[in-house]
Amino acid sequence: MRYAFALLLVLMAAYAWSQKANAVESPRALATYCEKLERGTKGAAPHIRIPNTKEAVLCWGYMQAVQDLSVLAYEDGTRIMGSCPPEQTTVLQLIRSFVTYARSHPVELEGNTAVAVFKALQHTFPCR
Repeated sequence: MRYAFALLLVLMAAYAWSQKANAVESPRALATYCEKLERGTKGAAPHIRIPNTKEAVLCWGYMQAVQDLSVLAYEDGTRIMGSCPPEQTTVLQLIRSFVTYARSHPVELEGNTAVAVFKALQHTFPCR
């Protein structure tokens, strides 16, 4: 009985934490986070300092994952994301391309966050 109660408490805590940890609610939220990061970034590669905020970390982490995905390709060489950023493209360059796209395509900020980011990168880094 005591273990069941402890398990229930752990599950309740995990549920409560997950409700607060909604990483990126929408493409619009990600664009806002990334705009703030872009404005607050100091230094230049490879020594970039980003603002010490939850939003900046969420933007950076999301776009860093996108950077990792951007080089994945099918067996025939076609990039999975449908965009072809050069392998040396930095996270900050991806962030800037997304923010620029978001500003000029506000309608795209209503759907799925990953789809909006993929469209932004397809627009900025089309495959040949």
